[in-house]
Amino acid sequence: MTQASGHPLITDNDNAGRPMDLDHQVAEVISHITSAAYAQLSQRAGEIVERLVSEIEYFAADQPILDQLNAGATHNFSITMAILRRDVDIEQVGPSEPAIEIARLIAQRDIPITALEHAYRLYQESVVRWCLQELAVRSQNAAVTARAALEISTFVSAHVNLIAQQLLSTYESERDAWRLRRTASRSARISDVLAGRTVDVAPTEEILGYRFDQYHLGVILWTETTGNTEDELAHFEAAAMMFRDGLGLAGRPLFEARDAHMARAWIPLGDDNALDEGKLTALQGSWTGPVIVSVGNARNGIDGFARTHDEANSARLVVRASESSNFGVIRASELGAVTLLCSDMSAIRAWVSDILGPLAADNSATAQLRDTLRVFFRTGGSYAAAAEALHMHKNSVVYRIRKIEDQLGRPVREQRLDLENALQIAFWLGTAVLGDA
Repeated sequence: MTQASGHPLITDNDNAGRPMDLDHQVAEVISHITSAAYAQLSQRAGEIVERLVSEIEYFAADQPILDQLNAGATHNFSITMAILRRDVDIEQVGPSEPAIEIARLIAQRDIPITALEHAYRLYQESVVRWCLQELAVRSQNAAVTARAALEISTFVSAHVNLIAQQLLSTYESERDAWRLRRTASRSARISDVLAGRTVDVAPTEEILGYRFDQYHLGVILWTETTGNTEDELAHFEAAAMMFRDGLGLAGRPLFEARDAHMARAWIPLGDDNALDEGKLTALQGSWTGPVIVSVGNARNGIDGFARTHDEANSARLVVRASESSNFGVIRASELGAVTLLCSDMSAIRAWVSDILGPLAADNSATAQLRDTLRVFFRTGGSYAAAAEALHMHKNSVVYRIRKIEDQLGRPVREQRLDLENALQIAFWLGTAVLGDA
C-alpha cells in the first residue's frame, strides 16, 4: 500500500512472519519522516519559532533574540532530523552559533535561565509531536509504531538535554562575566558623578537605570560582622529595600556593593523631598540586625546625588569613630557639625577634654550630667522644658545644672556654643573622645 505522498505505508501484514525485519521497518519509517521534514524545513522551523515567541514573553519584545532564533531554527531542526536518521552521532553535536548567542543575550539581559530551559522543552515537545503525527499516518503496524515512537522521543530528548546543558554552562559563564563588566561600568559612572566629573547624563542614567533629575536619599549600609560574601551582599540589598519600604516609598533604589562589608544606595524620592518623620522615627526605633544604616539628607539633582551620599558617609564615619555598636539607623541631620570633626580624632579628643573638663569623664554619673546639660541647651535653656523632656522635677534639673557649673568653674551660658558642640561630640562618639574618671 502506498500513501499519496509517495512514501510506503507500513502495515501489520508487512511484518507477518518476518520478526527480524522490525529494526529495518522502524529505520525505514523514521527515514520517511525525516525526508518529509527536510522537504518542509523552513516551514517547520518557522512554526517552532512562532511557538517560542508566543509562549515566552522575554523573546517577543527582544529583536536581537528574535534574529538569532530565526537564524538558528532551520539548522537546529535539520540537525535533529540528522540524529534521528543516525547520520550524526548525538555526542558529536554541539550548540549552533545562534543558540550560543541566544544564551549570551539572555544572560546579559538578566533573563532567568528558566526561559532558556523552557525554550528547549518547547522545541523538544514541538519536534516530537510533529514526528509522531507523521508516524501516525505512515505506519499501521503497532510494533513498528511503538518502537519508532520510543526511538524518536529518546533521541530528541537526549539531543535537547545535551544541548541545554551546554548552553546552561554558556549562560552561567556569560552572566558572571557580564555582571562583572556591568558592575565595573556602573561603579565607574557612579564614581564620576560623586567626584564631580562631567558626565553625559542620558547614557549614564541608562546604564545605571536611575534618574538624576529628582530628589535622592543617600544611604550607606555596612556591618561589623564577617560572613559569606554573597550572603552579606544579598543582605545589604534586602536591607536597602526594607529601609525604603519602612519609609513608605516605592521607587527602586540604585544599589552598589563596595565590598563584602559595605554597600551604598540611593533611594529615589521623585519631585518631593518631604520624608514622613513619623515613619523615619519608627524605623529608627525598630531597626534590628547586623546591618547599620547611615542616611544623608534629601537632595535634588545630580549635585544632590553626590551630596546626600557624602552626608551619609560622614555619618558612617561618626559611627565608626564612636566605637559603639548601639546604632541601627543614624541620620546625618541629627549629627550636625559632628560629621565634620572626625578626621583627626586625637585633636578632637583633646578639644573635648579642654571644653568639658571633668564632664569628659567616661562614667555613668558624668554621662547623666552631660545628658541633662545637652537637653537643657536643646530646650532653649529652660529648666521647665528640660525637666519635661527628661521626665524629672524642675528642681532636679536646677540642682544638676548648678553641679555642672561647679565642675566647670563657670556658668554654662559662657562658651555655650563650644559646650553644645562638645556635648554633641561626646554623645555621638562616646568613649572615643572621653577619658577616665
